Amino acid sequence: MKKKAMAYWSVVCPGCNFGRKYPNSFIGKRVVEHWKKGCPVNEAYIEVFGGKEEKNKQNNEKAKD
Repeated sequence: MKKKAMAYWSVVCPGCNFGRKYPNSFIGKRVVEHWKKGCPVNEAYIEVFGGKEEKNKQNNEKAKD
């Protein structure tokens, strides 16, 4: 239950959303650095939504083509 709550926080967190949407921007790079240091909220997000996020990335790439 705690892991799901942390994962949902990552869904509404403005920093996390910005980091996922614009990982190469100035702020996005800082967020990604934070995740690499070991962010428990991001780790929970990956465990809960990891498969869905990869599927969404693939769909977005197909839409761009």
